[in-house]
Amino acid sequence: MAEAIIFSDAHVSEGGLQGAASLERFLAEVCPSARRVFILGDLFDFWFGPKQAKFAPYKGVLEAIGALGAAGTEVTFYHGNRDFYIGEELARRFSFKLVRDYSIEEICGGKVLLCHGDMLCTNDVRYHRMRAFLRHPVTERLLRHLPSFLARAAARLFRAHSRRAVAAKPQWVLGINDDAVAEHFALGADTIVCGHTHIEGKGVYQTPRGPCELYRLGAFGGDGSYIECDDGPDGLRFLHWA
Repeated sequence: MAEAIIFSDAHVSEGGLQGAASLERFLAEVCPSARRVFILGDLFDFWFGPKQAKFAPYKGVLEAIGALGAAGTEVTFYHGNRDFYIGEELARRFSFKLVRDYSIEEICGGKVLLCHGDMLCTNDVRYHRMRAFLRHPVTERLLRHLPSFLARAAARLFRAHSRRAVAAKPQWVLGINDDAVAEHFALGADTIVCGHTHIEGKGVYQTPRGPCELYRLGAFGGDGSYIECDDGPDGLRFLHWA
């Protein structure tokens, strides 16, 4: 049995029923082989509140997560930059633990800091201003109480704006900042695993405690990227779900 499976950025949306079905199969066929499953945010392309759980394809994905948790696998979900309004009521209903920003977990004998990854991309100042506005409690209360049709329309406008903004920014703005990585290693982790950038890769950082590793997941909704870890000698390793 695997110790952990980690994935990020499935970006399930109303227009992506095929991708949602693939994710449901992954949750049903692969994830039960792990003691713990960590979902590092952007599971959904947007999330406006618990009413969304009634609609396809979100309902099927959440039910697959709930079934996984009910069968004994520990599921932890981390807020991404698209689904940070997922709340504790949904976590209780579908049997997963909710983490707002990051946590440090003991995984395969090491201390691993898990996060979505946007908090490491500090060069994108405009994004972080918008992040602070959207995550303000007043903004959250307003958007979570909009009628479903208005919230979905607002989410579509936000996604369209986000795509245009990302397309206009150079890669150095969108990428991970080394100083932010160093600050997070200083919290005591030996390894950081994140998503957000959709670029799979691994880097080694020199810290006062010695070399530490950063794993960047690709987008599960793009190339099926995920990480598995068991008790063997290989540690964390990248795999791909077809």
